[in-house]
Amino acid sequence: MIPTEDILAKVETLPTLPAAVARLAALLQDDTTSARDFEEVIAPDPALTANLLRMANSAYFGMRREIESVGHAVTLMGTKRVFETTASAGFARTIPSTIPGYDVAADVFWQHCIAVAILSERLSLELGVKTPALTFTAGLLHDIGKLAVGSFLMEDSTQVLSRMRFDEMAFVAAEHEVLGTDHAEVGATMAEKWDLPQAIVTAARWHHSPGAAPSDVDQTLVDLVHAADGLAHSLGYGADVGELSRGMDPQATERLGITVQRLEIVACDTLDEIRQVGEVLAPCGGDGR
Repeated sequence: MIPTEDILAKVETLPTLPAAVARLAALLQDDTTSARDFEEVIAPDPALTANLLRMANSAYFGMRREIESVGHAVTLMGTKRVFETTASAGFARTIPSTIPGYDVAADVFWQHCIAVAILSERLSLELGVKTPALTFTAGLLHDIGKLAVGSFLMEDSTQVLSRMRFDEMAFVAAEHEVLGTDHAEVGATMAEKWDLPQAIVTAARWHHSPGAAPSDVDQTLVDLVHAADGLAHSLGYGADVGELSRGMDPQATERLGITVQRLEIVACDTLDEIRQVGEVLAPCGGDGR
């Protein structure tokens, strides 16, 4: 078993989200924030600006005329969508070309994250539940812990697979037994260190165990990200070493009112959107780095 502090120390060596993301997160929760405030944070970062303008001018938004400035994009898209776009672009920068230990390439990992972000929101609409704040971003960043855990898991992936096969453990339980922690716990720690909103910390921590979430967190958010994660894997977004052990917590699906028919509707309605948004929000080089 690897000392937990060694894995958490790995967090300190990883690329971090641009400081602009944390600043925008704070602005988003301030009722006095203006579009100008957002523009002043984003405009000095050429990469974030480029990604925002690409998103604003994409077919996804279908604007009738070209958006040429950050200020114009903020006005038309709204601060929430601008934050989501900026967080997505910043997160894409932190993803290495491969995620060690999980047998997943950067582009596959990226598509999974985008899929969970979009599916989380679409599930809430289809199921008629109020969409929690920052649902898209919470879905996008739910697996950030894999960036820190992967290098340790690479050395012990055989042990994890053995426990899954012979002890019939779920992937995250096997991960925790072998490593002493898991990517959900580490992901919550990373979100806190990156000064991200509590909703993102919560989704990262409990997305594999929604029934264990404490009473003071947004249970609907946790359930949505958990269900979206399971649906994304079932649709083939994000195959990794634990792919075949994925499933949805029956209590979470009951709380949300999920049925197979509703999952099919959401899946059919989002496949093109997942592809388009994944391509638009990927880094300018398009390689997930």
